[in-house]
Amino acid sequence: MRVNFFLIMSVLCISSLSQAQSAGITFKFGMGEQKADAIVFKKDKQKISGLVKFPGSADKKVKIKVGEENEKYASKDLDSIQIFDGNKKLSYTFLWTKTKVYKKKGTEFKIINESWICKTIEGKTSLFLGGEEYGIKEVKVKDEGTNEKIKEPKMEVVSKDVNHYLKRSNEDYPVLVSVSSNGFSAGFNVFFKEYGAYYFSDNAEIVKKIQDKEYKYDDIEKVVNLYNVKPLKKVVQKEEEKAAKVKTAAKTPTKTTTKTAKKK
Repeated sequence: MRVNFFLIMSVLCISSLSQAQSAGITFKFGMGEQKADAIVFKKDKQKISGLVKFPGSADKKVKIKVGEENEKYASKDLDSIQIFDGNKKLSYTFLWTKTKVYKKKGTEFKIINESWICKTIEGKTSLFLGGEEYGIKEVKVKDEGTNEKIKEPKMEVVSKDVNHYLKRSNEDYPVLVSVSSNGFSAGFNVFFKEYGAYYFSDNAEIVKKIQDKEYKYDDIEKVVNLYNVKPLKKVVQKEEEKAAKVKTAAKTPTKTTTKTAKKK
């Protein structure tokens, strides 16, 4: 029951926050940069370049400044928004998409209506953020080379509740796997421990570490990066073993049986 409670609350958090905002209640703490150069992709294949205000998950319209003109587009007519950094390099992609939540036993899903979610990691499985408001903030990360903490700009959910979705290339919609909060976050690992284990069920090592609490809900990026790399190494290893067997077989001489020799 406790897990189902978190599931229901995580699905409803976006709509409840939207209602709170319309009632004049907003969460304004550390909002970060909320506009950037972008390309808006419409469903009719048109592309629009300009300065885009990051859409909130429930926003029905997207604001974009093209030259000196301010324009608005209905979210239902858009496919995605590609966000670029100061060096014109693609940084993040917003998608207007349906999402899924687990119903039971990790096999059945409930489909949730379209909302704006932001892709932060792309790979064998891609990671998406979901939340009422987004912003690019300076956050501390560990430098892989020096192992020291450094600051770098990073897309964050800057409202209270945070959802993490995962999607493989062969899946129809992103799946809700982890929930957390920029406020009180106690108990959220219960959700990740169950549904994270469901999603990564094809990787026994990751599942064990999730169930043993070595990986928790706030390690979601680490888990996704590990998952995207480790299975590929296994595939390469198997291909190398297969090639070695073929090579050995080619070197082994074919033996002629005694009966075959007598017939000749």
